Order: sequence, then structure tokens, then C-alpha cells
Amino acid sequence: MNLKKTLMVSAAVMGIGMSAIAPAQASTGEENQMSPEACSKSQSASTFKFAIYYNSNYGGAYRNIGYSVWDFADERIGGAPQGGTQPLNFCHGGSGNAQGIKNNAASAKNKHSTYYSVVYFNSGYKGNSDWIAPGSGWSKLSGTYNENASFAWQSL
Repeated sequence: MNLKKTLMVSAAVMGIGMSAIAPAQASTGEENQMSPEACSKSQSASTFKFAIYYNSNYGGAYRNIGYSVWDFADERIGGAPQGGTQPLNFCHGGSGNAQGIKNNAASAKNKHSTYYSVVYFNSGYKGNSDWIAPGSGWSKLSGTYNENASFAWQSL
């Protein structure tokens, strides 16, 4: 009986510990969709550490992204269905402005000092990927050039 209680308490503590870690990478979608950091601030002024660009060489419209994105074509606010898709679009003017990011990005920058930013070919963090080291960028994405569907922060 004491062993059973100990195991239940251990599982509960482990669950609490894991839930404390998850929010650092989790997003409800609202941050990436609605935050002024995404479209109202320049890439250099935004606290969001990832920027994805419509053109090669960091040209054209772009969007600052702060949290992992399961699907660029459907970043749902609150995680729940809202009747239709909720795409993330490029902003900040220039060619590609207001177009969806999914399958339209050509370059990206990672301002994070610790994590790699990873752009994936498929939704759900799957398929070919471009790993962008902390503090660097790709002036032309390789494995996901104009074929990108999701983004995640990763550590080695």
C-alpha cells in the first residue's frame, strides 16, 4: 500500500515538473498571431527571436515568431478549432506582404543565444528541415526553400 502511494506521489510530482517546463516552448497560438512583437516591431526590436522572410537574402516581407508553430497555415488561437484556418502571414511590407508563410519562405534568422531554430518541410515538425544555429541565419533555406510548413525551437 505504501509503495502504491509513493508511486502515485512520484507520478504527480513528475507531472508537475514536466508541466513547469513545457510552457517555455508551448504556445496557444495567440502570441504568434496577436502579439505586437510579431508584426508591429522591427526584427531587431522584437523580443521574438526568430524571423522568417518571403525572399532570399532576408528580403521582402517577414514575420517575427516567438513560439513553435505546428502548422503555418493553421496557428489556432487557444489551440481550439475556430471554424476555418488561422494562417500566419508575412507582414512588415515588401514583396509577399500579407501572404501566408506556409510554402512561401525563402530565408530565416535566429536571434536566440541558446536554441536552434528549425524550419520543417511538413506540418507537425516532420520531414526535411533546416537547422539554423543560435545567432545566425540562412540567406537561402536549403531543405525547405518555399516548401515550409512548421517551425520549432530545438536544442542539441
